[in-house]
Amino acid sequence: MSVEYPQVEGGGSLVLAWRVKDRRVLIVGGGNVAAGRIFNVLEADGKVTVVTPEEGLHPEVKYRIEKKEVQWINRNFEEQDLDSVDMVMTAIDDHVRSKEIYHLCKERNIPVNVADVPPLCDFWFMSTHRDGPLQVAISTNGQGPKLANLIRKQIASNLPEGIGAAITRTGSLRKKVREIDPDPSNAAYRMGWMSRVCETWSFEELGQMNEVEMNKLLEGYGENVVLDAKTVRRSLQHKQTNTSTGSITLVGAGPGDPDLLTIAAKKALIEADLVLADRLIHPQILELTEGEVRIARKTKGRSDEAQDELQEWALEGLLQGKKVVRLKIGDPFLFGRGGEEIVYFREHGFSPKVIPGISSALSAPMVANVPVTIRGYADQLLITTGRGEKGSMPDIPAYSPMRTTVFLMAVGRVGVLSEELKARGYPDDCPVVFVERSNCPEERTIFATIATMETISKNEGVVPPSVIVIGRAVSSLNPQSLIENIESLSLESDPVLN
Repeated sequence: MSVEYPQVEGGGSLVLAWRVKDRRVLIVGGGNVAAGRIFNVLEADGKVTVVTPEEGLHPEVKYRIEKKEVQWINRNFEEQDLDSVDMVMTAIDDHVRSKEIYHLCKERNIPVNVADVPPLCDFWFMSTHRDGPLQVAISTNGQGPKLANLIRKQIASNLPEGIGAAITRTGSLRKKVREIDPDPSNAAYRMGWMSRVCETWSFEELGQMNEVEMNKLLEGYGENVVLDAKTVRRSLQHKQTNTSTGSITLVGAGPGDPDLLTIAAKKALIEADLVLADRLIHPQILELTEGEVRIARKTKGRSDEAQDELQEWALEGLLQGKKVVRLKIGDPFLFGRGGEEIVYFREHGFSPKVIPGISSALSAPMVANVPVTIRGYADQLLITTGRGEKGSMPDIPAYSPMRTTVFLMAVGRVGVLSEELKARGYPDDCPVVFVERSNCPEERTIFATIATMETISKNEGVVPPSVIVIGRAVSSLNPQSLIENIESLSLESDPVLN
């Protein structure tokens, strides 16, 4: 009996996902192409060294250097830079030098990519779409990079919404399966059960699956049973309605001073069985609690994952009949995601109570002696954030001399913020004040202007949580001479400006 196999068609490349976590990657160059290479390697958790002179540094490369995300060698490439390197990428305009680097890498058996010169590449960069753990990469084998981008956009636009979250939850479930059944000989059984879950639950249902639902689903693992999402959720809803006496309260912790908590907030903290707190809650407030306290984990750049975990902890406590307090810095409904949590707990059969808190957006200006509205200086107030959805900047309106603007969660983006404000007509001499850890023993107020806010923030080492207040109201009760004197002292410490 003859068997037909696929015909081999040459000219392709072996498409792999290269794991470079903790690998040492050398990038030669500091321009726009280098910036893209750096970003790609950092997202793959590689350790990046950039070798390039300071002249001609791309702003993004400079940003990575200032944030110490990469190691920087401030000079042209030298052969010794290849010592102990696992991978090399060149992104310079000197074709002769790039070819020399390529041959040096070949002598040392180091994989190398020379930008825009396919014959001098051991590997290609593909046009990639990413959504959490999902990565879709398109390669034209160096023949049509622009076409690869267009194809990638076409594919990305047709992917199911929330597919990244679905993969993340599936990975968590898979990990739990291995924990309850680690026997290597059961690998086929595990894979078969997980495959049925993926076929039974929709992408949307997988993306919304929480810890409690996973545990309920896992109850059928031993019997090789896979319940659908509706059955799992109906079962949990029935359990909540008939056996759960838990309660959930969203409590505003205010700016940090325990004396600024409302009486209702203190009462809720004392009576709570479980308190789930933001990382920025001051320790003095947590000392008021008598029940268990869990604090949000530090997940840089992954606030959604931390939020999901807090909500799952809360739901777990509720199903155990506990009085749960979700303690949030400031006021729950002002950039505190309180509205999202209300929706989440309602969907799981609980009606949260909300206790408001004093927002630092209003209390921090008071610390700096700034009335956010005052006749002749400001008759309107804008409260916004420096970090919108997926890290985006807010849509800042054009400058109005009669407006006070208060920014929350913006300290880490002062440079970008100052440029955005200038582009919207904010004058260079417009007063600015940073209020760091307002209403706490460590509070500081630091004055600046639009022109100097980035430099002063850097020199003074301003850190979160801080509020930035901008507008003429800043100088209404603070003499302009005070602002100028503080600026001059701060700028004197900057060698670049001297």
